[in-house]
Amino acid sequence: MGALPYPSRREVGLTTVSSAPRHLRHRRRVPSYVLVPALVAGWAAMMLAGPHMPAPADIRPFALFVHLAALVLGMGAVLSLDWFGLMWLLGRQDLVSLVRAAQVAHTPIWIGLAGLSLSGVLLAPDTSAPLTLVKLVAVLVVALNGLAAATVQRRMLALHGSGPPRRLLLTAVLVATVSQAGWWTATVVGFLNAQQ
Repeated sequence: MGALPYPSRREVGLTTVSSAPRHLRHRRRVPSYVLVPALVAGWAAMMLAGPHMPAPADIRPFALFVHLAALVLGMGAVLSLDWFGLMWLLGRQDLVSLVRAAQVAHTPIWIGLAGLSLSGVLLAPDTSAPLTLVKLVAVLVVALNGLAAATVQRRMLALHGSGPPRRLLLTAVLVATVSQAGWWTATVVGFLNAQQ
């Protein structure tokens, strides 16, 4: 693999806070010591409430449609972002393109994850089934990994044209791997549960 095409300072300046389009600028962020417990508490609440909140028969097909649409949205955005990451690793995209793709992809990923979680509650999951527990844990891992991905994205953006240190690069690869494993696990388990 040849040298990676790192962007110049001027190119990276396109994605800095002052010159980026409004929707790509840094937003005020909530500290992780608040987000992590909130995500875990929300996940636990859905896991406990799910079996006791089955959707009425006429709502169930709608809840299933939302569940599948959220999967397409979230996982589609994840696959697109990871494709950009792979192209960057192969030297076919620059770091600016990767960071921009990450900034744009986070919103549909989180919307997809939220849609999956909320519609999943209406589908009354059997939390006593081992496969369902695997799926629920995969969803939690994907959510927590999303917080790590946002941190990696901010660190990449702060490089201002220099090549990423090896540790950051390895962290980015790990985050992408965990993301893929989590989304695919939830998808496969959902498919297997639907066959029963």
